[in-house]
Amino acid sequence: MQRPLALHLAVALLALLWAGLIGGVVLVWEGTTAPFEIFAGVFWSAVWCFWLSRVWLGGPMAIGLMRKALFGICPLLILGSGLAIGMIDGQVYPSQLSGIAAATCGIAGGLLLCRGDVRRWSSSAVAPRVLHQPADGTAFDLRGVALRQQRGLFGCLMMVVAVVVLIVVGLIGAALPDDRGADAPDYVAFMVGVVLVVIIAIAGYIRINLQAKALGVLVVSSRGVNDHPWSRLRSVALTYAGEAAVVDGVRRYPQARLDLSLYDEPDEQRLALPNDAHLHGSIAAALAARSPEGVFLGWVQRADRPRSIR
Repeated sequence: MQRPLALHLAVALLALLWAGLIGGVVLVWEGTTAPFEIFAGVFWSAVWCFWLSRVWLGGPMAIGLMRKALFGICPLLILGSGLAIGMIDGQVYPSQLSGIAAATCGIAGGLLLCRGDVRRWSSSAVAPRVLHQPADGTAFDLRGVALRQQRGLFGCLMMVVAVVVLIVVGLIGAALPDDRGADAPDYVAFMVGVVLVVIIAIAGYIRINLQAKALGVLVVSSRGVNDHPWSRLRSVALTYAGEAAVVDGVRRYPQARLDLSLYDEPDEQRLALPNDAHLHGSIAAALAARSPEGVFLGWVQRADRPRSIR
């Protein structure tokens, strides 16, 4: 499925949004620019570009978070600019026009991201991809699905953390005099926050890669599941903990897991599955089509909530 035109336009408008905000800041800037301000501008520009890249790639969480941010902040920006114009007897400054134009681009971009074609494309972009298609079955790249999902979730979390750092630094700076030096507490807090964000991001992505690597590939074929032939399998079940729910027309099973019961082993083998409803449906369909009669039990609700064994 091709990337829809609405997404192209939305990303272009969001790029103009950031350019307008930067232009407004430059127009009201007074005095010389300190290295700290340059570094701050580069840092937040990098955060915005990363967010836009996630939107461009179709990350559902990035798109959803972007919509909420645009509809929450841009109207306030327009309202604030209008109040400022009214408080100065109707005199309009270029920085205010830049802010209003940027906010308008943001609202238009948010409306485009709400379109149904964008939602459908985003769902298809993160749908499970078949690693290869054996002649007698299907192989699912669990590692790839987990990486795409967890990286998107972690990236959105890091963007939220970055915004929290901005708010905290702003509150500290608002309580300090304008003639504070380069070693002021808000400058120090910002630098410490940036270092912590970078460290957490690196450590988080390393952990995500290690966890996803353990999932590997799930092969369902006429011969069996992975290295286990059907003659060795007493039963195969997709299990879940909690209550299944239908969201956007798709049934979702929390904490999904593949449980294999073997004739020659007393304990079940368990494989935790990524939290992806489309992947679950594809695996269930493959098992139903390839397993001997009576072996695949379908979806089974677990009575307890044990931690999945990977």
